[in-house]
Amino acid sequence: MKNQIAFLATLCVSTATLAARLPTTVIPNHYAITIAIDLGNQTFHGDETIDVDVKQPVSSITMHAIGFTYHDVSVTSGGATTTANVAENAANEMITLSLPQPIAAGPASIHIAFDGAINKQLRGLYLSKTQTRAYAVTQFEPTDARRAFPSFDEPAMKATFDIGLIIDKGDVAISNAPVRSDSPEGDTKHRVQFATTPKMSTYLVALLVGDFQCIEGSVDGTPIRVCTTPGRQQNGQFALEAAQAAVHFYNDYYGIKYPFQKLDLIGIPDFEAGAMENAGAVTFRETSLLIDPKTASINQRKGVAGTVAHEIAHMWFGDLVTMKWWDDIWLNEGFATFMTSKPIEVWKPEWNQKLDTVSGTLGSLGLDSQRATRPIRTPAETSEEINQLFDGIAYGKTAAVLRMVEQWMGEDAFRDGIRAYLKKYSWSNAAAEDFWGTMASTSKKPVDVVMKSFVDQPGAPLISASDTCKGKKRIATLEQQRLLPAGQDVSQTWALPICPKGGTRCFTLTTPKSGNELDGCSQPLFLNRDGRGYYVTNYSDRERNLLKVHLKDLNTAERMVLRSNESLLVTLLRRDIADYLALLQAMPRLPERPLADAIANHLEGLDRQLVNDQNRTHWQRAVRSLLTGYAPATWEAPAGESEESRLIRGSVLSDLGVLGADPKIISGAREVTDRYLNDPTSVNPTIAARALNIAATFGDAALFDRLMSLYEKTDNPSLKNSYLFSLTQFRDPKLIERAIEYAFSGKIRSQNLPGFLAALEFNPYGRDMAWTAVKAHWADLQRDVPTAMGAFVSGLGGYCDPAAKKDIETFFATHPPGTAARNLRRSLEAIDRCVAFRAAQQASFDRAIAKIQ
Repeated sequence: MKNQIAFLATLCVSTATLAARLPTTVIPNHYAITIAIDLGNQTFHGDETIDVDVKQPVSSITMHAIGFTYHDVSVTSGGATTTANVAENAANEMITLSLPQPIAAGPASIHIAFDGAINKQLRGLYLSKTQTRAYAVTQFEPTDARRAFPSFDEPAMKATFDIGLIIDKGDVAISNAPVRSDSPEGDTKHRVQFATTPKMSTYLVALLVGDFQCIEGSVDGTPIRVCTTPGRQQNGQFALEAAQAAVHFYNDYYGIKYPFQKLDLIGIPDFEAGAMENAGAVTFRETSLLIDPKTASINQRKGVAGTVAHEIAHMWFGDLVTMKWWDDIWLNEGFATFMTSKPIEVWKPEWNQKLDTVSGTLGSLGLDSQRATRPIRTPAETSEEINQLFDGIAYGKTAAVLRMVEQWMGEDAFRDGIRAYLKKYSWSNAAAEDFWGTMASTSKKPVDVVMKSFVDQPGAPLISASDTCKGKKRIATLEQQRLLPAGQDVSQTWALPICPKGGTRCFTLTTPKSGNELDGCSQPLFLNRDGRGYYVTNYSDRERNLLKVHLKDLNTAERMVLRSNESLLVTLLRRDIADYLALLQAMPRLPERPLADAIANHLEGLDRQLVNDQNRTHWQRAVRSLLTGYAPATWEAPAGESEESRLIRGSVLSDLGVLGADPKIISGAREVTDRYLNDPTSVNPTIAARALNIAATFGDAALFDRLMSLYEKTDNPSLKNSYLFSLTQFRDPKLIERAIEYAFSGKIRSQNLPGFLAALEFNPYGRDMAWTAVKAHWADLQRDVPTAMGAFVSGLGGYCDPAAKKDIETFFATHPPGTAARNLRRSLEAIDRCVAFRAAQQASFDRAIAKIQ
């Protein structure tokens, strides 16, 4: 135990321990930057002048910069120009310009000429390639603008930018502002000069060079383009329509018109994230932007619409108003996640986005139930620490808490608070206190108290509820503590808004235990109306039995919450799994896609953790029983089937095939897959995706070869992605070995490599081989995809035995996980939790599934 504790403690210490923030004695106002791109030699030359305010006399100026050679470095102040010496501090990614004499407080300017390499690490100014040519593109968030130009690379140091790019004739340049001029530069180049930007942070600057082609639209006076590599621009039409819908909605909701001069959405062949909210020039992975209407599934369309809406929400939350420091990144990412569903609900009401947000909340509660979780606001100083903040807590938990607060405040009052906050801090920076202070002031509710309790402490609330009824009066006794496994109880309280089902108004629980008078006793106690609360409720046995009898009296969101709460309580060893399976049997078989999806997904989790050769036959029968009634178990579409119904049918078929091993389902999946691979337009893509998953799971070498060949031949990004990741689903050890070899063959884009290897690690038939390969290539992976190491580490959370955990600890004792430190803590805890879960629930599970007919 001592060695394990010491090992985990080392993960909490960053490898860079020096101060990483800049002094505030020199503040930038304006950058004039010209960068000449040499794609052939994969280099660039830059020349910049930064106008600054010197707050007090200084004899040196410290900035962020990494990887440059410098010349012509000078500082001008009071009409005099002085040459500066450059000293590099690589550990903190900084340079210091030393001056022979101090310069006075007041306006000054810094001039730096510099040379750098266009890297291949998907960060900074980097190289992106298609089969025919190379592109120069950027990804700066959070701390990589310093790799493209020396800068004051902190979010609070906002400035305006005049950007010029010198590029090859025939190439197109895109940046944050519209093109102001385009003129020849010698015989083979031209200079593209962009208009001056509004004030923004360095991490929001975008530079893109290549033969991009665009389609155009507009909404409310804002020009919008979708730009791609040649020949794909028409597949951006759906994203263009989504962008128009989002901008129009946000203009009204925020009460502030879209704040930048134009909006470009640009698809990039190599891009680590899904997308990035550069002001006025949002960059995307191609599969997050482009839709082929002939082959795109409903989930792909939802994914593109959601990503577009998320990034456009950032134009207000993050770009117009930016957090002061990265510890408040939730003010950007959590709000954009929270806002994403709102324009889509209006644009595509048939998609049931509100129910999908309930799924998001429930997923965040599972993540937040770990000891390894973190507070929403977590200190971070170094680049390594900052990169770890972009996780499910910043995105999902924050959005879930905001949904709860919105319900408690009322939607109109919440929106009015948002408008006041954005207006007050436009073109500036804000901290958590600024947000919740404004919301409290406008609403006259203690939003500050509620938000602070969720932002500044880790974990989620567990509410233990019991009640007594006398006549029409119900007294509910509620106790709150932190949501953790049984036996690890931690006393912790929140200012927790609770909105019960029925006529009772929302109230706030602020003490560890209280009695609350609620309306009526005619219905069971249910404390999470419409599934908007961020907490788990553990009901008394009496109320739990009543709820099971009255399941039809709950709406879809509430049934989702009840099911998810009970499954999480089982995982945390606070409930018996037999009771949970009985709840699934009692569920009304209604056409509720989010609930059916959730049940199917959790059955997959149980299959990984509790199913073995001894109980597999009983389990396969139980799967068929538990899924009966949600959708017809047929590959042929019923007449008039809606997209939502088709999604349910796909989930049912997938589990019946992979978990239930139904021979007819597997045979049908192979037939559908064969038709689909011959002609992707011949099969509905939603169903085709499920069929391909089943076929690959039980596939042979011939199918593997066929998928690999199609992956290498197709130019459709979504199909290419589908074919590639199907290679990770095979169970044959020889084919898994081939997939691992393929991962390191150079034929998989670096943007896809982390996900591909993580999927192989998560495949129980390939986990050991994949982990062995990751260990052998760890240094190469750190070099090539340094900010994506968390994916390789997260995949290890699928292990469920102490020996594997010990092996993982031994490896990372000599191989620092870097940006994956928190992912490692989560994975190790997940292994412990699975081991305990299996030991505690296996016997009850075996008995329960043997009885299910």
